Amino acid sequence: MVKSIFFFAIRLLIWISGLFLLHILVLHLIGKPLFENFIFTSYIFNFTITIIFFSFLLISSTFNDISLGWVFFITSGLKFLAFFMIIYPFFNLDNIIHKIELLNFFIPYTICLTIEIRQLSKILNSA
Repeated sequence: MVKSIFFFAIRLLIWISGLFLLHILVLHLIGKPLFENFIFTSYIFNFTITIIFFSFLLISSTFNDISLGWVFFITSGLKFLAFFMIIYPFFNLDNIIHKIELLNFFIPYTICLTIEIRQLSKILNSA
């Protein structure tokens, strides 16, 4: 199990790093500020929370894989709760939430979620 979590973390780090570099490149090409709007914070947050919840889901799958779907939905809800408690206040400092700030959060969120779902399905299908 620790091995699965480790390899997932490495795979996620590679994907999220590549996406971050691509995101920075696109921001540069369209003339937007590169490291403003909490882009780095959003990527770190999504990476960290994905590792934590993936580990939790993997551990809970060893106890009761029948309810894993419900656990997944609960962890997804907790991710959004964590977003609203941790990241959203930064976005709302100027009382305006810009589209770029939302993209800076939801781009890494989407890739992290996709990788998490693919890895969980691979692990569960092999069991």
